Parts: sequence; C-alpha cells; structure tokens
Amino acid sequence: MNRRPRLFHAAASVLLAFFLGLSLECLADLPSGIQPLETLPRSRALFIGEPIRTLLTAANQERFLSELENQPPDWNQLHDQPGEELGSRLFDFNRQRDALREGHPLLSQRVAFWWSGVLGEYREADQGFSVVMGPEFTKTTWGLVRFKPLQLPYEMVAVPSVAGLRTLLDRHAKREHVEIGILFTGTLIPWESIIYAFSHDGTDQGLIMPVVQVDGVRYFLRPISNP
Repeated sequence: MNRRPRLFHAAASVLLAFFLGLSLECLADLPSGIQPLETLPRSRALFIGEPIRTLLTAANQERFLSELENQPPDWNQLHDQPGEELGSRLFDFNRQRDALREGHPLLSQRVAFWWSGVLGEYREADQGFSVVMGPEFTKTTWGLVRFKPLQLPYEMVAVPSVAGLRTLLDRHAKREHVEIGILFTGTLIPWESIIYAFSHDGTDQGLIMPVVQVDGVRYFLRPISNP
C-alpha cells in the first residue's frame, strides 16, 4: 500500500486548516475578552431576544447533532484494523461527513457553549482578573463532546462588580481557586465543522469536536460548592 498520497493529503488538510485559521485571526475582528463577571440568572435565560442556539447540556448537543449529522458514527468501525494506515478510517469518515453537511442551514446558526475557567492574577489596569481556561467534556449518546473555539480574544479578563471585587481579592489572597464558566458564542466554521476522533485519555472513547468561530464571550461566577 502506498501511504504517501494519503499522508500528503492529511498534512495538506492540517496546513490548510492552520492557514485558514490564521486568515480568520488576521482578517476578522476579534471579540473583546475583557468582560463583566456575571452571576448566573435564576431562570437560566442567558440570551433574551437573541437567535442563539444554546448547546449547554447533553440533551441540547444530542438534538443539534441529530439535526446536523442525522446519526452518530459507528465508532467500532472507525478503529484501525491490522495492516491499515494509522487514522485512515477516521480521515475518510470525516471527509464524508464534511461533504454531507455542506450548505446545511445550521452552519450559519449562532450557538453557545461552555468552557471552564479559573480566575488568575488581578490586573489593576482592567480592574479584573485574568482568566485561565480549559475545555469541558460532555458525555452524550453520540460520544464525548468537546467544543473547539477559534478566533479567541487576545486578552481574557473577567471584571467583577465593585461590590464583589473585595470578596474575590480576599479569596485570591488566600490562594483559593475561583471557578467560573466561560460562555462562548459563534458559528461553526464551514469546512471541518465537526471533527470526529478518539480520546487520548486511555479510554479511547469516541470524541466529537464542533469547531466554532467565536464572536462573543461572557464570564459567569459559579456557586461555591459545599464540601
């Protein structure tokens, strides 16, 4: 089996995505990452009057994937078999799914999803805290869902209210970890909108990564959990 053509195309796909990502960063206006630190509303109505599809729970994500992709992959069929090129089945499957969803109306639908964050150092100039962030993984009937945001702000700073600042500075002085939710909004990119892969945590679970061009970010203080 001649592996060079497939490896060449795989490398070319990675490079294309990289340079397209650079184009997005250079040509589009980055959203501001210096935003108020909000409290989650009791009603959980995060968006009022905005046409945004919230993908915050497993049920939300499953419905969205069903509308966009119709059916989940047969993960057992995507594992490499003896003698096959590494990742060839996943590569072919992803290209097939890319072609099938081309022009789908959900590709232009604004969506919202969570990432996790922790408040970092206090920044006097912004009257807020730098944000250290990481992805959230949601277990669904389709597999693990992990959103991949593109076009992130250059700086991410959560600015608390004047009333809440003193409390947070006290917690920071005690070296407490202050967890926040990061709510990203945006639209799926038109190419490689969803990437199917396997997790690398030793469990080899099916992993679904919606790739979103970010157009907004909000920060929410998470309630302190009682031990």
